[in-house]
Amino acid sequence: MPTLAEVASAASVSTASASLVLSGKSEGRVSVATAARVRAAAEELGYVRDALAGGLRKGRTRTLGVLAERVLSTPYAVAMIDAILTACRELGWSVLMTDAGGDAQRSAEALRELQSRRVDVVIHAAMYHQEVHVDPDLTNVAVLNGFADRDGVAGVVPDEVAAARLAVGHLTSLGHRRIGHVTDARSRTVASELRIQGYHEVLREAGLEPEEGLLVRGANNPSGADDAARRMLDRPDRPTAVFCYNDGMAAGVYRIAAQLGLSIPTDLSVVGFDDLTLISTNLAPALTTMRLPHYEMADWLTRALVGAAEPPAPTTTRFPCALIERGSTAPPSGR
Repeated sequence: MPTLAEVASAASVSTASASLVLSGKSEGRVSVATAARVRAAAEELGYVRDALAGGLRKGRTRTLGVLAERVLSTPYAVAMIDAILTACRELGWSVLMTDAGGDAQRSAEALRELQSRRVDVVIHAAMYHQEVHVDPDLTNVAVLNGFADRDGVAGVVPDEVAAARLAVGHLTSLGHRRIGHVTDARSRTVASELRIQGYHEVLREAGLEPEEGLLVRGANNPSGADDAARRMLDRPDRPTAVFCYNDGMAAGVYRIAAQLGLSIPTDLSVVGFDDLTLISTNLAPALTTMRLPHYEMADWLTRALVGAAEPPAPTTTRFPCALIERGSTAPPSGR
């Protein structure tokens, strides 16, 4: 790679003058003609200014580190990564990303690697809403799609309760009175419990006492979704609408409804969660679902951390989810 001295020599100027021009500080100190000659020489030689070295002299590198937990390998997280990269590109920051895969030892090693690269701030990004271990000695860190296991660390998460309330409220507004909920069987995840809370709140506000048999848990995979959906729908007093923990489980409800001869939404309304378009827009009819604010959360947190917006409060901030209405919901038959 050509050096600053070689650019200066090609332009017949001192190294100091070339540095002033290429760092954008030449106005009033170097003539316009000389500055143009330096830029032309730099372009011809393919010179790239060493921003890292300049940043280190000022104590900053303008580099954001992303410590991910299974985020870089899942389609759910594409929006978060896109938002981080887009915001940093617009603000003139660089990004270093590493994924620890949820392993504590690998996470510690990845953090040390980021620190060795002199990153200014760190985003600890989680694949799903969860508690995240944050090293007690780490400063200038925030958690994306999760919350820290210690006080004083900013975090941002979806507002799960409000989202569930919006989804179930959509069904009650259509006139549904028997509304089931298919949720995750894993040991009481943060998201599943908060969504159950919102589900129960709306039922009670509508004068409907939650029925134990209308809340069914299943493994968060296709066979688990099918099993839960069958237990929900293969009964004489089945619900007229189902709110699902995610779009994958909603797909299971579609499959079992078809096997039982039920038409969506004529016989059964279905609402999903995530708006994973690989699923939601490819079901027939397309799925009404809650869209997670992954892009909005990542964009806000990135800009706040690098100083382009108000600094994030050292608490957990909740972002609203949007209801995306498609063809899978309608008033119950006979209404």
